[in-house]
Amino acid sequence: MKKNIKYFLCCILAFTSFLSGAQQTNKNIHPDIIIDSLLHFLNATNQDSAKVRTLNLLSRKYIRTSNYEPAMQCALKAEQMAVKNDNKQGMALAYNNIGTIYNNQGNYKKALNMHLKALKIMEEINDSTGIANSYVSVGIIYHYQQNYPKAMELYLKSLIIYERINDKTGIANFYNNAGIIYDYQSNYSKALDQYFKSLKIYKEIGDEDGIATAHNNIGYLFMKQGNDQKALYNYLKATEISEKNGNKQGSAVYYNNIGQVYTKQGKFEESFHYLNQALILSIETQSKDDIKEAYSALSELYNKKGDFKKAYEYHKLYSEIKDSLLNEQSGKQIAEMDAKYDSEKKEKDIELLTKDKALQQADINKQKFIRNGFIGGLLLALFLTIILYNRFVIKQKLNTILKNTNKELIQKNALIEKQKEKIIDSITYAQLIQQSILIEESEIQKYLPDSAIYYQSKDIVSGDFYWFSKIENKIIIAAIDCTGHGVPGAFMSMIGNTLLNQIVNEKHITTPSEILRLLNIGIYEALHQEKEETLSRDGMDIALCCIDHDNNQLEYAGAQNPLYVVSGNELVVVKADRQTIGGGGMISKKENPLKRNYTNHVIPIKKGLTVYLFSDGYMDQFRGSDRKKFGIQKFKELIVENQHLNMQKQKELFAATHEEWKGKAQQIDDILIIGIRL
Repeated sequence: MKKNIKYFLCCILAFTSFLSGAQQTNKNIHPDIIIDSLLHFLNATNQDSAKVRTLNLLSRKYIRTSNYEPAMQCALKAEQMAVKNDNKQGMALAYNNIGTIYNNQGNYKKALNMHLKALKIMEEINDSTGIANSYVSVGIIYHYQQNYPKAMELYLKSLIIYERINDKTGIANFYNNAGIIYDYQSNYSKALDQYFKSLKIYKEIGDEDGIATAHNNIGYLFMKQGNDQKALYNYLKATEISEKNGNKQGSAVYYNNIGQVYTKQGKFEESFHYLNQALILSIETQSKDDIKEAYSALSELYNKKGDFKKAYEYHKLYSEIKDSLLNEQSGKQIAEMDAKYDSEKKEKDIELLTKDKALQQADINKQKFIRNGFIGGLLLALFLTIILYNRFVIKQKLNTILKNTNKELIQKNALIEKQKEKIIDSITYAQLIQQSILIEESEIQKYLPDSAIYYQSKDIVSGDFYWFSKIENKIIIAAIDCTGHGVPGAFMSMIGNTLLNQIVNEKHITTPSEILRLLNIGIYEALHQEKEETLSRDGMDIALCCIDHDNNQLEYAGAQNPLYVVSGNELVVVKADRQTIGGGGMISKKENPLKRNYTNHVIPIKKGLTVYLFSDGYMDQFRGSDRKKFGIQKFKELIVENQHLNMQKQKELFAATHEEWKGKAQQIDDILIIGIRL
């Protein structure tokens, strides 16, 4: 057991360091290496569903940053593994990711095929969120093909589902997509209203990509209405977010829009800078639609500058790529450009011939003027040169001092920023790994239909986690609170998850008190806490239940964390043992932690009986107004007063109550509440 835990920890450290280091130091590392390393690591979990889920999450991450080659490889591997294991939800998510990649690259036929395959599967497994997301994906394709009635029909279907399940992200996306359609139909007031609704929700839920998209659409509307300042403000807001998140495709769109505003204002240098950047990023992401828009904008820029040759060249490129996307001909526009360019060329030839004669006469007069003014000009130039040279020397000295100072500051800031990005990337990948070990809530609800899990981490990764298994016709479920939160807590959660898998799934031990006894021993051995001189004092609090429907009883054992049992409107607290799991060293010479035992409680199951397992994060939260804790009593009252609600509604109530109580205060700890009605 000790050897397995050490190997598991080494895998986590090696994998997170490899991913973050590889991406920071070598942008050209082949995605196969990253994906194969991820699969090699996940083989330790023996959970194919976790592998599929992780690959799909990784594919979505690459899509958000417009890295379509690794995104496609992750999605294809996820699809292959999901098909092999008949994992329908994994297959649908993979098809959606593949469809999104094709859509972003302008291959609408393949994109539509993939999204329809995903929709069919989502309807088979009755996944409401998946069905709504597929409606949106198919609607976007009809949208790009300018079939607005069909697109709006699908968007409205998705809205009905999003409102029913209270999916705020989906609702915000609907307002954004509806605004675009109203914009194309020149209903600007309604479009602006939809965009601001979407922006408000995106800000509430902290969706940065959504905030950027809403700002961009608002900016585009203002630009069409002639309000260049408001347009630029919103475009720059969108650009700031996309650059921070590394979203190349988003940046390409926003740069293009900024460039068009500057073209309109006659600021050609600024316009060229942004439009050229837009074209470079569009080529990198292989987005034909964005390349097309960049060519069109560059053609308009050079046309306004009067450089009809370059305007013609870019318009020709624009027409060619437009033909490949929509099979629409632009021959008339090209011919007009060609004629305009030829006309301009002929006019310049005539002008040169006329000027040549005038120059011959002007040259004679010029020679006389130069001869007479040469001597006076030479003396004046000498005097000015002495003055300017003296000022130049002084200015160079000052510039050298400022340059050295600025260079030092820039280098220090760049180093700090690079270190910060590396740390955040490592923790983000650690979050991906931690999420992959958690069983989906929908999977648990197959065995416990009226159940819900409210899980809210304080940081990117969490020290709280839940664990679930079905073995020997018994259901084992636990809520675990590891020492600390963030990265230290997350490492402890990975150890706890592995030990529970070994105790329950491999050794088939289902008695809660015995599971806790072996878990305690496992923590001590893994972290060498049996030694008095050990530095590790890490451990975990836990509430663990075994639900035995055959014998119509529930068994519970707890370390620090109690179990709440509610029958009717009466709440009974089943107390936990005071001994924690692990903890390190010999707390007292009279007690050997390796021989620690835990109490096993047996509770008869009655119809309508509800139980709650939880960590202490919810009760310990401070109120924003007066720093008062929420407390155990308020938590009990909240549970009892809302027993008439099903568990999903209670979960929503827990979340809303927490947000209202917290206000503007920071969340102080990880939160985990599991509610089950038997």
